[in-house]
Amino acid sequence: MPTSPDVDAILDKRRLRALGVLLPIRLHAMSFLPGRHPLGKAGDGMRFMRTRPYEPGQDNPRDIDRFSPPGEYWINEWEAEAQAAIRIYGDVSGSMLFGPKAAVRNLALLQLTYSLWRSSDRVRAVLFSSDETEVISEKNLKSQLEELSGSLSYNKLLSGENAFDALEKISLNPRASRDDLIFMISDYCPVSLHGHRKALEEWRTMLRRMACEVVQVIISFELPPDQRGAIKLWDPERQTQRMTLLTPSRIDRINEQEQQRVADLELLFRGLGVDFLTLRRERDVYPALARLARLRRRRRM
Repeated sequence: MPTSPDVDAILDKRRLRALGVLLPIRLHAMSFLPGRHPLGKAGDGMRFMRTRPYEPGQDNPRDIDRFSPPGEYWINEWEAEAQAAIRIYGDVSGSMLFGPKAAVRNLALLQLTYSLWRSSDRVRAVLFSSDETEVISEKNLKSQLEELSGSLSYNKLLSGENAFDALEKISLNPRASRDDLIFMISDYCPVSLHGHRKALEEWRTMLRRMACEVVQVIISFELPPDQRGAIKLWDPERQTQRMTLLTPSRIDRINEQEQQRVADLELLFRGLGVDFLTLRRERDVYPALARLARLRRRRRM
């Protein structure tokens, strides 16, 4: 019996490092139960579809038919009850080019793609900015991850689009395909809240038009206290550049402002009653997603 495929069989580690991702993705399936969901494995009465050779890196070794011919490994495929259609939106605007935020976003996109695909969901990734939108939808997991990582490696200076505006376009588009669940991965910057009550009404109206649930994934950061000295800052969305001196007090102020910005967003999403995550470090990505999956599973019991 072959061992479980490692990251090398799924995605080149060198490509991960080029994306700023230091932690490998966890090779675990993960379902978020968006309403209708496939059976994890075909049970009694399910229709047999075909037998095909085992493909390392794409198939789970546990699904190998134990009656495979000597020296060969075969997979039996069954017709599932239903599949969940899940779309993952990733913000690729200029504000996300900041190294720590880009690495967390990239890891979240790759981890969600892998885990949801292995849960038998139909997964599409959408990389968006105000300048362009790219939809990534391949026929198998390996190709999907390769295409996604390749697209993320292009560090273009793209203008930002408010996550609210991106979702509103989806809700107002009558031709948009209807998904069961959407993940919105963004730093939500710039975000104009217009006052908490008005922002609540705007988001509530927009989400009511959506035909599915939306999980908000907030990408944030925290400057380390030892990052000091004069640095050149470039805002690609406002096309401005300036020199600034990072001192301990200024680092504290930047972190405090970022924490307050995220706290305002969390208050907004909590008031809407929607699921949300805040990710600041790569090591937080998988545990946070796993906790959300368990929470949604318990909620449906």
